Amino acid sequence: MKTSALKKMIDPLAYLFWKTQIGVLRAFPPLQGAISVHSLGAANSKVVWVKTLFRAAARTPGALLRHWRDKRERRAVLSRVNMAVMTRCTLNCDKCAGHIPDLRPSADIPAQDMVRDIQSLLACVDTIYVFYLSGGEALLHPDLDLIIRACAESEKIRQIIVQTNGTLIPQAKVLAALRESNAVVQISRYGQALQPKVEELKRLLKENGIAHTHSSSTTWRDLGDFGKPQESSARRRFSVCSVQLCRALYDGKLHLCGVSAFLMNDGYLPDNKEDYVDVRTADAASFYAQWSKLIKKRALPACSYCLGDTYRSPKVPVAAQRTSENT
Repeated sequence: MKTSALKKMIDPLAYLFWKTQIGVLRAFPPLQGAISVHSLGAANSKVVWVKTLFRAAARTPGALLRHWRDKRERRAVLSRVNMAVMTRCTLNCDKCAGHIPDLRPSADIPAQDMVRDIQSLLACVDTIYVFYLSGGEALLHPDLDLIIRACAESEKIRQIIVQTNGTLIPQAKVLAALRESNAVVQISRYGQALQPKVEELKRLLKENGIAHTHSSSTTWRDLGDFGKPQESSARRRFSVCSVQLCRALYDGKLHLCGVSAFLMNDGYLPDNKEDYVDVRTADAASFYAQWSKLIKKRALPACSYCLGDTYRSPKVPVAAQRTSENT
């Protein structure tokens, strides 16, 4: 009873803190980009947050100056973009943030199409601070090296990150692309039972001079059941949802979040052109106009089907595998 009453008292302050923090990062892409890039360098440190805080503070004046210049010159700047290179995975995680086990089966998108979409996006924007390649499981893609190289060809992308669940060993051509592009590999930490090859993977990355991090998180936030309507305020959830800080490029469309992209792709939501920018048809001027309008949204239709990645989202153990009983 006392704990419940205390949570009710603290919740308005927590909500205000997270809303302000996400609002500031959303409003100033160079600041979020600086934090994202420089936190990677401290990712293996016990004082990661202290290092990140001081590095971000030192770069805040420059980031704000760049933001003012970008606005004045109508430059399109994206702090983080995530491209799911495939919707297949080697695991079957019950509370996957990408809802991969819940998506309808679909053919893998050819690397040539994704390269074209990356190039189309880069033709419309001036800077992308961090570009994530994820899945499903990104290392399953047979031509992942081509996608990595497409990102590395442009100076507009400051940092490339490849996310993996640590169950696979990269092909030699992928290792070469990672090394030559100075990409960072982010490895999830799911335990030896699910990741018997993870130490071999880390050793191989180290031998090839490829920067990598190994997550220390033991819990996930539960985003809810895929496609299940939620009763609480969508706008309130959206205002404190961290997912909105990482844009999703999927099937040639740039969305505010990956959940929105997948819900629309799987038919839970209508194909609403006001909820994304089609980079295959946009030029720099039309992209800037559409994107400037899109990022002013305070909620998406997808928010009515998602609990969001918020401070209030229930926590669950990482990578709990589905069985025949909960599939």
